Amino acid sequence: MQADTPPTSTIPAVQTAATSTLDQGIAAFEAGKETEAVALLMPLAEKGDAEAQTYLGWIYEEPTVTIEPASGRGASPRFVHDNVKARAWYEKAAAQGHAHAMNNLGSLYFLGRGVPQDPAKGLALFKRAAINGDLQAQKNLAGIYSLGIGTLKDPEEAARWGTEAAQQDDKDALYCLGTRYEVGDGVPKDAVAAYILLNLSHSTSPEAAALRTRLEQRLSADERQSAHAMAADWHVGTPLPLPMQAHGLLQPVAH
Repeated sequence: MQADTPPTSTIPAVQTAATSTLDQGIAAFEAGKETEAVALLMPLAEKGDAEAQTYLGWIYEEPTVTIEPASGRGASPRFVHDNVKARAWYEKAAAQGHAHAMNNLGSLYFLGRGVPQDPAKGLALFKRAAINGDLQAQKNLAGIYSLGIGTLKDPEEAARWGTEAAQQDDKDALYCLGTRYEVGDGVPKDAVAAYILLNLSHSTSPEAAALRTRLEQRLSADERQSAHAMAADWHVGTPLPLPMQAHGLLQPVAH
């Protein structure tokens, strides 16, 4: 389970020179220069910069799989990861309300990495992060409630958080939500809603192709045309363009 991710970079895609120490630290992190990134970010983090603290947490966090470089003459220095240090920096950022730090801290507790495993605490942190708009936390909750990992299965709760992630235009979340509407898993069974979400996901996987074939066999030409029009008019961050009956008892998350 990959329950955490690096923070989202605020650096423009094309940038000739970093304009701040934070930008320089992020750029070093994204270039794989961990020691340099830590040297740049540490002074900012110690002064209370929540973004720098979150990046430090991610840098220190141990990779899920660690491949040791060859030792001996000429070997590159290896950055020492430490989940305890990662947790400490995440805690500092989370205390300031940094949503992604809450998510990543939740992942450490949920999986027991650098702390005693505590799924309930991890789940609570995921919820705090998700309510504050963190995409990864929303996807975590959708998966947790869908599979019943560390808690009881709850299809409606899984669909609720999947909807929040889908509204951020996450392609995987849009596709997964579409598969729920196809069969009525936690949401009303609605082929039009499933078709709209499939179109929004732009998925080209074999599974998506098979889903498209099934849905197009069920829908009329007018229904398909209407679904395409609704998908084309949608704007990210607004409620998903679904037929009224598709919403059922699904309630939006209170922010």
